[in-house]
Amino acid sequence: MKENTSNANSLTKTVDIQSVFEQENQIDGTSKNKELFVNASTLLARCIEDIPCLLYPIFPKVGLIALAGSSDTGKSSLLRQFAISIAAKKETFIGFRVQAEHNRVLYISTEDDETATAYLLTKANHKMQINREDYDGLIYLFEVTDPAKQIREYLDKHSCDAIIIDAFTDVYGGSMNESNKVRVFLNQFSQIAQHYQCLVIFLHHSGKRTEQNLPSKHNLLGSQGFEAKMRFVAELRLDNMNLDLRHLCIVKANYLGRQHKNESYVLRMDENQTFDFTGDRIDFEELRENPNKSLVETAKEMHKNGKTQSEISKELNKDQSTISRWLSGKI
Repeated sequence: MKENTSNANSLTKTVDIQSVFEQENQIDGTSKNKELFVNASTLLARCIEDIPCLLYPIFPKVGLIALAGSSDTGKSSLLRQFAISIAAKKETFIGFRVQAEHNRVLYISTEDDETATAYLLTKANHKMQINREDYDGLIYLFEVTDPAKQIREYLDKHSCDAIIIDAFTDVYGGSMNESNKVRVFLNQFSQIAQHYQCLVIFLHHSGKRTEQNLPSKHNLLGSQGFEAKMRFVAELRLDNMNLDLRHLCIVKANYLGRQHKNESYVLRMDENQTFDFTGDRIDFEELRENPNKSLVETAKEMHKNGKTQSEISKELNKDQSTISRWLSGKI
């Protein structure tokens, strides 16, 4: 009996020690046992030819990204439609391929309450025509007290493809000009993205009168600390002439080629606040409120003197579709 009692006590001590060890080796949900030093040959052996994407090829599967823009451009509507597309197992969104794994999105809403969101979802569904049960994978959080903690608590129970935070300035609450504090705040969301292998999307705002500038990551409100933590940043802009059109401008993408970053993706926004890709792309230079008129005038003068569109395109270092729009008077 003594031997059995001794063994039982020994087992109890082992379990207790193991429990303490596990607790001490947890930092914000991330195990300290994870190998910190990784041999480059081990990484190379994984043969990763493409960055895993949630929205191929622009949104990575894991990390922090941001969609920015001025007021009333439709940023929330665009992110809402993306969330619906994931939950409803849509194959594409604005012309890009959706590669969701869990078909679930957690949407942190600080600007629209439950009634407003219900109205906006109903409005969007007039166009999308999705069965109500197919919305089950879109989860909203309206009462935001400690966003990082609340997100962790949800992700401990439910795997998600994306976390959408609308809007960043509401959950941060500090000064956007204090770069170090912004980065420290964002670090907890970067840890969430890595630990739970999901994408965290922030809706953010552009600075005042930035429409006069070229689309750029520098147009974002506040310090460089926010932009620096993002793997991808897109700016959503109104069209200068057509109120139904929006321009999705990729202004930062660590793993994308330049062909994605020089021209906007032209989207059409309908009366239900849903978007479709028109198939058009527009040079960033044409998106300023006051585009470079000298280049337009030069192109017209060259054409008047007998130059072809192809020749003008080469001399001005602009694609031929841009030259065509300039000559037709669309710009």
